[in-house]
Amino acid sequence: MLKKILIIFCIPALFFFTSCKKNDKEKTKQHLSINILSEPQSLNPLKARDLIAVNLAKMFFDGLMRVDSDGNILPGIAQSYCISDDGKTYSFFLRDSFWSNGDKLTAQDFEYTFKKVLFPNYITSNATSLFKIKNAKKAKEGEMSPDEIGIKALNDSTLEIELENPCSYFLRLLTQPAFFAINKNVDQKNKNWALNKNSFVSNGAFKLSEWKKNDIIVAEKNEFYWDKDKVKLEKISMLMLPNDVEQNMFELHELDIAGSPFSTITLDSLEKLKKDKNFHIKPYFGTSFLRVNTQRIKDLNFRRDLNCSFDREKITKHILQGGQISSSRLIPVDKNINVPIIKKDYSQKEFTLMYVSNDRTHILAQALQRDLNKNLNLNVNLLAVERKTYYEKISILDYELAISSWIADFDDPIDFLNVFKYRNSSTNNTGWENEEYINLLEESEKILDKTKRDKILYEAEDILLTEAPIVPIYHLTQNFLKKENLEDVFIYPSGFIDFKYAYFE
Repeated sequence: MLKKILIIFCIPALFFFTSCKKNDKEKTKQHLSINILSEPQSLNPLKARDLIAVNLAKMFFDGLMRVDSDGNILPGIAQSYCISDDGKTYSFFLRDSFWSNGDKLTAQDFEYTFKKVLFPNYITSNATSLFKIKNAKKAKEGEMSPDEIGIKALNDSTLEIELENPCSYFLRLLTQPAFFAINKNVDQKNKNWALNKNSFVSNGAFKLSEWKKNDIIVAEKNEFYWDKDKVKLEKISMLMLPNDVEQNMFELHELDIAGSPFSTITLDSLEKLKKDKNFHIKPYFGTSFLRVNTQRIKDLNFRRDLNCSFDREKITKHILQGGQISSSRLIPVDKNINVPIIKKDYSQKEFTLMYVSNDRTHILAQALQRDLNKNLNLNVNLLAVERKTYYEKISILDYELAISSWIADFDDPIDFLNVFKYRNSSTNNTGWENEEYINLLEESEKILDKTKRDKILYEAEDILLTEAPIVPIYHLTQNFLKKENLEDVFIYPSGFIDFKYAYFE
């Protein structure tokens, strides 16, 4: 009864809100509204890990390099760069740019930031991204002074980075928030600058103008941005709405984008929406898989049998219906890869399948439950939990089977395989580790020839799949609605959505 009363009171408020929003849009045509579902993990780029936080970090900050609409790597804050003959030393020559408070951005900001991340007591899950840099890992582990890290500001506009080994994808890595700079002077005066809109300082196309926790974040065009003449949007309002409210808001013209990468289109509306001119399907460099707790499920034959126990094609075509690619591989490919289904009797076993509570994952869980029971005679209990609880449980291996996914931060197979490189890494969460697998990944880091490197990475992937700490299900796609008059929004396979060049026609 209470719930019904709350809904009745909320409806007038919603219409009042939408009325205000319409007036706002009449005044400001270049005002974008989106839904990010929930409060971001952090607005500090050095701590950005979840998809919401990463997207906001890329909205508010520019790194040394950027990705263009075709996925090419172009200079960002670095106007140009050169690489030494041995492929280990990168020299970046910075363009004339400023922070959103008017401070000059310098190479010292980058040196300070990178060394801060690598300080042993600084807590962030992103530090491993910097381990390509000479002595970075040793410094993070307290075995070496920060002064010995291969990062040096030669002057205000020249930054030199020395790597442990040549890295074929290092420039692509630099487009990630772990490699963004923060304002040295601001951070030294106030370590909590990223927690308040009044102290927040950034260097990207947009700056933070409003932040009501668990309600709304508003970004405005940054007049100090080096490329401001190409930024047409004046304001971006990021609401935090439940997934089921989002589509209604889109239909009421109160949201300009709905669905991926921040949320999902409800399954019961997919068939109808596929005929809508505003509906789009885009590739996602990501894979959905069963995560297996190998500390509890030690039977290798059983883990392998899980791979052959469910109908991937039925799941993607008839259940999910969003253009997903059924696959038994972790690294995304552009074709369906299915395996023959086997029949076994595991009636003596019983496991719980855990997953994040939402309609799409619940339907997937039910399909897996049916197939595992039908083909393996396996008793499977379903456990739907909130997102926060889910991550807490898998991080301490408090589960048996879990529906998981991984979306690569950048377009390279290594970003999938490194997830499971070490047993104790924050991304693994299976209890599995394999020395040969680790050695192959290490070997691949030293190879610049793409064909040879891909062969080694494929061998590593085979080991992972044979040992079965994970069981791939399908490669993801992005399903979303976008207003027809919204132009030049670039949505990348990594889930990064770029509004730098966006505008309303």
